[in-house]
Amino acid sequence: MYTAMTSNPNERRSGPLPICSDARHAHALSRECYIDPDFFALEIEHVMKPGWHAVARAGQLPDAGDYHCVDLFGEPIVVVRDDSGRLRSYSRVCRHRAFPIVEGDGNTRRFVCPYHRWSYDLQGALKTAPLMEDVDGFERKDCRLPELPLEQWLGFVFVSLDPNAKPLAPQLAPLVDLFGPQRMADLETVDTLVYDSPWNWKVMVDNFMESYHHLGIHSDNLQHTNPAKGTFAMDLDGPFAVLENPAVDGELPFWVAQIFPTMLLALFRGDSPMGTWYEMKIDRHDHFELHIHLLAAPEIANNEDFANFFRTSAREIHAQDIAMCEGVQKGLHSELWQPGRLSQQEKALWLFQRYLANRLDPAGLSRS
Repeated sequence: MYTAMTSNPNERRSGPLPICSDARHAHALSRECYIDPDFFALEIEHVMKPGWHAVARAGQLPDAGDYHCVDLFGEPIVVVRDDSGRLRSYSRVCRHRAFPIVEGDGNTRRFVCPYHRWSYDLQGALKTAPLMEDVDGFERKDCRLPELPLEQWLGFVFVSLDPNAKPLAPQLAPLVDLFGPQRMADLETVDTLVYDSPWNWKVMVDNFMESYHHLGIHSDNLQHTNPAKGTFAMDLDGPFAVLENPAVDGELPFWVAQIFPTMLLALFRGDSPMGTWYEMKIDRHDHFELHIHLLAAPEIANNEDFANFFRTSAREIHAQDIAMCEGVQKGLHSELWQPGRLSQQEKALWLFQRYLANRLDPAGLSRS
């Protein structure tokens, strides 16, 4: 059982998460929410599997037969563009003896399982099953690859493991009004930086979704261009949080956003917008592999000087963040630590806490 906070900072009661009805009284999450494998198991079941997760950019898969493989919280899946040009997502586990039928990225006309050569077309139908002709009652039509819900949104490809997932696009309508004019759908991938990340995924979320720490670890860069004091969570309604980062001295303002539960996105605004998509490939309560996708407007995406500048800047910022995330993960194991009060610059963290509480406690037992 986990400790919950009500709107009274001195009152505690049982519940799965610290939660309060007013951001002005918000606290950090309790340590168990980050370090307890059992809590992570609850997240997988009630937060991750029912949620929508960005797994690709549509531009990665321009042609029929292009595919991209992902392991999504224990489920091996493949996203593929079928013969009609439609993007689809399937389980990539063979219906015969559970061997994964494909790995990595590529292009194909059929998925052929290496184990026994069962093959599937781009619509997920079983086409061949060698030496199965005399098996009593065997029907190829009963062996389709399970298909998962998939939506495209502003150039991103989202997948859910929940076959009855509520459509995503209507929930994100306010973000279309915000990001659409910045040509989000047209941004191209400049590069992808990969980092081993031995800490809880929410440590990364917490760090990403507040710019309060600009005055600390980023004092020599972001604090000069986008000072911590001016940042604030925007007043928008939906399964997301957006943090405004105003700029000074002619620098670029930017938003950071979390589309709950796992998508992290930054967008620098200007004549040629650019951004970063932090894709967390989460596999344990204390580990994930981070892919930082560098995105930019088409007119600058292929400029090598710009690409080198973008890589260098992204690496510098994340190297500073790594030190903070490692330190927090270590500190969370301290039995002497108690969750501290959040600042007004950390309202986006409170919004995420409320989302988690609603997912993990639908009866409202920990809600004040």
